Amino acid sequence: MSGLLRSLTDEVRPEYRLFAVASVVDGQLVGSAVDGEMDPPDDRIATGHDGLIIQTAYSDGYVHTVHNRFERWDGPPPVDDWEELWTGQLSLRSELIGVEAWAAGYPHHMEFDLGQGGNTWSIRVATKILRTDQEPGFPNAVARIELYKIQFWA
Repeated sequence: MSGLLRSLTDEVRPEYRLFAVASVVDGQLVGSAVDGEMDPPDDRIATGHDGLIIQTAYSDGYVHTVHNRFERWDGPPPVDDWEELWTGQLSLRSELIGVEAWAAGYPHHMEFDLGQGGNTWSIRVATKILRTDQEPGFPNAVARIELYKIQFWA
């Protein structure tokens, strides 16, 4: 059975419902997800050879916060009840990865150290949306929180 080696949880406020995940080199996110080489996703996720663009599930006309958890595993992580958006491989230049709002000019919000750079990683992206119950006479999902797990293993 695989074991969790390290993890980091943080948040991002994506513009246009989009945020990018890519390598961090010299303090900047680099690669296809941030260099204009990838189109925004048609559905929920777009992948390049070295990065991801993830589209949030909801847009209420304002920028909302989503919570991301990066995980490094020593093998494939166990499957759970989260909705799987994508599983595949990425070639990352650096041992550091980061996340930022997809619109140009925004600084990245978090750095996660994978412990190895210049590697091709297997990755699973999963999501879970927590929401309040529907109550008669009140808007659907008064509170809604989007969670994303981005899991890496070699």
